[in-house]
Amino acid sequence: MYSKNPHQKSDNPVSGKTIVLASASSRRISLLQGLNVDFEVVPSSFDEPPFDETKMTPKEYAIYNATEKARDVAAKFHDKNSIIIGMDTVGEYEGRVLGKPEDLNHAREMINFLNGTTHQVITGICLIDNASGKEIQTFESTKVTFTKMSDKEIEKYLEIGAWQGVAAGYAIQGVGSLFIEKIEGDYFNVVGFPIFRFAQAMKEIGVPII
Repeated sequence: MYSKNPHQKSDNPVSGKTIVLASASSRRISLLQGLNVDFEVVPSSFDEPPFDETKMTPKEYAIYNATEKARDVAAKFHDKNSIIIGMDTVGEYEGRVLGKPEDLNHAREMINFLNGTTHQVITGICLIDNASGKEIQTFESTKVTFTKMSDKEIEKYLEIGAWQGVAAGYAIQGVGSLFIEKIEGDYFNVVGFPIFRFAQAMKEIGVPII
């Protein structure tokens, strides 16, 4: 099912191509809407493999998942005059990749693992020009420093449920921000849509945002 951007405008700077976001993430949808881009949402059905089974680095893993998401949608999208956007965001600390928690206990393990640390948030990006088959692959990385949380604070956070559906068990724009002491790099990357890196990739593929 295709979903048009409700903020469609006739002067869209990239209206010569159909822009397709291969993600149902509300955060990514909102940020892309903010760029005055008309687009469609076609979630990918690609099933991400467990990181430990891939023998990849965290950066390679994020790029791989983003690429496979984009390829999955590109293969079945009806409009060949289109640019497909695939993204994948993971947390990384000490070589371990932290995706979305599977359940409460998994979220508890993640937050305790990151407690009082400086870890990385990595987003892999893949753009595919469906007409030519050209692919652009890139990534963004941001350092995030957590303050030292007490056991009581962690349990209260978990009780709120803000860990659900987000990489590494927290969202920088949500309750998790209460524990983020500082970031080094692109804030939007931690949200899950590194705007600057995406815009550079769009230039490279020949469809500049502005």
